[in-house]
Amino acid sequence: MTHDNFLNVAAAQLINIPFSFFIRKPFTPPQKAIILQPCCLSQVMLTTPLLAALSNAFPDTRFDWLISDWARPAIAGNPRLTELVAAGTIDIKSGGYSLLRKLVPQLRDENYDTCIIPSRSGMLSLLSWRAGIPQRIGLNINGRGFAHTIAIKPDSDLRHASELYLTIAEAMGIDLAAGKPVGMEFYPPDLDRTRITRRLVEDLDWLGDQPLIIIHPGGASNPLETNLQKQWPSERFVRLGNHLAREYEARIVLVGAEADKEVATAVSGMMAVPSVNLAGELSLGELGALCEVADLYVGNDTGPTHIAAAVGCPTLAIFGLSNPAYSKPYGTKGKVVALWREWEEKRPFTWDEGVSVADATQAAKTLLKR
Repeated sequence: MTHDNFLNVAAAQLINIPFSFFIRKPFTPPQKAIILQPCCLSQVMLTTPLLAALSNAFPDTRFDWLISDWARPAIAGNPRLTELVAAGTIDIKSGGYSLLRKLVPQLRDENYDTCIIPSRSGMLSLLSWRAGIPQRIGLNINGRGFAHTIAIKPDSDLRHASELYLTIAEAMGIDLAAGKPVGMEFYPPDLDRTRITRRLVEDLDWLGDQPLIIIHPGGASNPLETNLQKQWPSERFVRLGNHLAREYEARIVLVGAEADKEVATAVSGMMAVPSVNLAGELSLGELGALCEVADLYVGNDTGPTHIAAAVGCPTLAIFGLSNPAYSKPYGTKGKVVALWREWEEKRPFTWDEGVSVADATQAAKTLLKR
């Protein structure tokens, strides 16, 4: 997790001053609530356990979600949600006050009684207040939740993101230990399952008679940036893919978004064994459906890796710069291995000291045995 810089913290604390005079009201069970977590794909997926906990505890409540176009496919099929409110193609911070002015009347017209804000965003806190939502519940880290009527200050923000978000459920009176266990959720549409089944049989000639291994060598990109410090070197994916294909007589399928076609093509071209390159050809729903039947998924610290884990696919998640203790797939019943090598923050990160092919080979062996 990144830490707020001094200027951001100081600004949030100044804004807190007028709001500190407001009387905080006790929690009221919601009837119509909206979750404000528009970006990005990984964080949206890590918020789905909170949605599950809320939905289980308040089965008669209507839950909506404010979501960016980029992350929308992650929750488009979630049956716990009634409506997805479009937040546009960019995040709230980048959109600034112009986007805020557009969203305020839209939320106000829906007459929500409760707003849930997992993100540490002062802009989202301001949005909920400007929209006139009477009950505003969320995290208040470094003063970012200045407009919340129920502001949760965790003992430490250095914990897993999903666990941090679930403190909101606890503040709403939900006993997580007594309820159903919650984890990430993703629901591929039935049409996508049908398309993948047909494609596996007709295009790949795969009938389930040999292991199916998915490799996602790209990712770590969104409309705002591409983070190469999250992408395991291509040549290591090549060596791992060669080993898995030979050792387990597995079919290797490369996947990725349109932006990942170049790296996926490079990995496929360097491999010494046959592979199928579907990068740029699958929707997120189709990827989830493919992962439902696969024996192993290998990918970087990206949103699609969380999708694979959420549908129950044995998942090898490779982390570079980020510590998986904060953002690895959550609630996956032991089907995920997250690899990471700690590094000195005073030094620039390089993959030279990162996860090795040997590390990944051993982890893959463990997952395939399971």
